[in-house]
Amino acid sequence: MQIQNNSEIKTDTATEKLYDLCMIENLCRGNQEQVKQMIQVFIEETPLAVENIKSAYKKSDFVVIKKIAHRIKPVLSYYAIVKIEKDIQLIEVMAEEGIASNELEQKINKVDDVLNLIVEQMKTNLSEL
Repeated sequence: MQIQNNSEIKTDTATEKLYDLCMIENLCRGNQEQVKQMIQVFIEETPLAVENIKSAYKKSDFVVIKKIAHRIKPVLSYYAIVKIEKDIQLIEVMAEEGIASNELEQKINKVDDVLNLIVEQMKTNLSEL
């Protein structure tokens, strides 16, 4: 199986803010250093998680895909990342079915594309905090 990059994400998505820090700021009780640290962890860990999903898909390891997708779901909620919330839920459900499909591959690619945009936005906005 091969995962191909898809460019479904519209260019206006690049300028649209795809996350919100309100819940993180509440959890950190306004401590900006802690907020920055949480953002840094997201920047470092989330791309790795998606790469692990992509790697597992190539190996047809649906157990790993499901586990990682399940772990990512609450992170999306914490950062109010609604654009791919349903996609990650569907990835988890489809992985549980254990069948490789174009739809599963497209969902994985969309999640990857959107999370990469979010990481770039966070890197840019990190200096503003």
